[in-house]
Amino acid sequence: MKKLRRKNDAYCTELAEKPENREAKAGYPNGVLNKGMYSICMEKRGIPTFATYQSNQSKKEKAERMARGEILL
Repeated sequence: MKKLRRKNDAYCTELAEKPENREAKAGYPNGVLNKGMYSICMEKRGIPTFATYQSNQSKKEKAERMARGEILL
């Protein structure tokens, strides 16, 4: 799993750092790493980032609570 994460991290970082994919930010003339693209790339390749994993878990938990009737819309 660690080898796969390292391999995917290198690939996704390279993809998100390309000049055409960088995000514009004040004070950074060349832009910064595209975090959204990095997260989506990691998730599609089978290794979600911690923030993505945590978000998915909270969505699952909310859906389970709604199914049990603990949360009403």
